[in-house]
Amino acid sequence: MTVPASSPSPRTPADTDRPYRLGILGGTFDPPHRGHVALAQLCIDHLALDELVWIPTGHSWQKGGHVTPSSDRLAMTELAAATIDGGNATIRVSRMEVDRDGPSYTVDTVRHLRDAYGPNTSMSWLMGADQLLRLHTWHGWEALFEQVHLCIATRPGFDLAALDGPVLAAMNDRLADTHLIQCTPSGRMWIDQTLAVDLSSTGLRQRLADGQPADDQLPAGVAHYIASHGLYRNS
Repeated sequence: MTVPASSPSPRTPADTDRPYRLGILGGTFDPPHRGHVALAQLCIDHLALDELVWIPTGHSWQKGGHVTPSSDRLAMTELAAATIDGGNATIRVSRMEVDRDGPSYTVDTVRHLRDAYGPNTSMSWLMGADQLLRLHTWHGWEALFEQVHLCIATRPGFDLAALDGPVLAAMNDRLADTHLIQCTPSGRMWIDQTLAVDLSSTGLRQRLADGQPADDQLPAGVAHYIASHGLYRNS
């Protein structure tokens, strides 16, 4: 079930015999592509999520140069989220970072969600391997483990040996299977190496700017939105 960005949240789980399972997919989504959808679907299925929330960034402090207006990115994210088969999971898009003043720091977002969902909810931040490689550059990244699990899907050809330093140490200390992710609130890492999707928003924007077709890389509705609003065109 997909619900719009304006929906009230969170819902409390009816089944108190196990923790409520929340997945969080954050990003600039400039634009959201089939890789994001595949990551979301993978984690819904493997982690048996009760809810998945997409959170487009407001002011993305690590992104240099032009970023598409948040109103467009939010609308495209809603279109992308609507293509997911959530099964029994609720799927929604939150504007919490879009409406926040100042930089969008993930650690602030997950603290807010922890306060809202309570100490026992299993909360998982979903990301791709490219984000994992840059994790050590995130503001307050080590504090993320106090609030969430990190669940990562690698791209084809990605080698975990590319990790080093504190991120590698964190992986070695915190690696867990899906059962432990589902049953505990935070503090672990799960890595899936089966997702056979290799897309990037950067490459997709360049393709669109060059006037090349990209419907095969975009969720249903997003390609039409981009064309009808004249996004990513070279001036």
